[in-house]
Amino acid sequence: MKTRSILLSGLIAASVMSASAFASVDLKKNMQEMKLAFKQAAEAQSIEEMQKPMVRLDTLVAELKTGSYPAEKEQNFMEGFSKIQASIDSIEQKLEQGQFEEAKQELRTIDGLREQYHEKRNPSIWSKLFG
Repeated sequence: MKTRSILLSGLIAASVMSASAFASVDLKKNMQEMKLAFKQAAEAQSIEEMQKPMVRLDTLVAELKTGSYPAEKEQNFMEGFSKIQASIDSIEQKLEQGQFEEAKQELRTIDGLREQYHEKRNPSIWSKLFG
């Protein structure tokens, strides 16, 4: 009896842990957090001020890469996340080298990617009609 309750407890604990490990990523929430981190990075006045939101962006993108997305859009999502990750890596490298202005310029790349991939995610009625 005691062995059975120990096994049952272990099974329940394993189920709870595996369910939380495979929980879906909240795309909308993460995108809102990315928007805030991006804004903080863009408004930064020093390297140190810019590094914290860049680390946050890096973490959010890594989390988003673990999500599951509709099959027809998954490639688009992953491509966008990879491009954003490459820009984040470049910005972090520039910050480490003391190139603050260059890092700020690189943020424009991320903003351009945001516009490009949001359009792919939610195409306008006109692009649906006329390609």
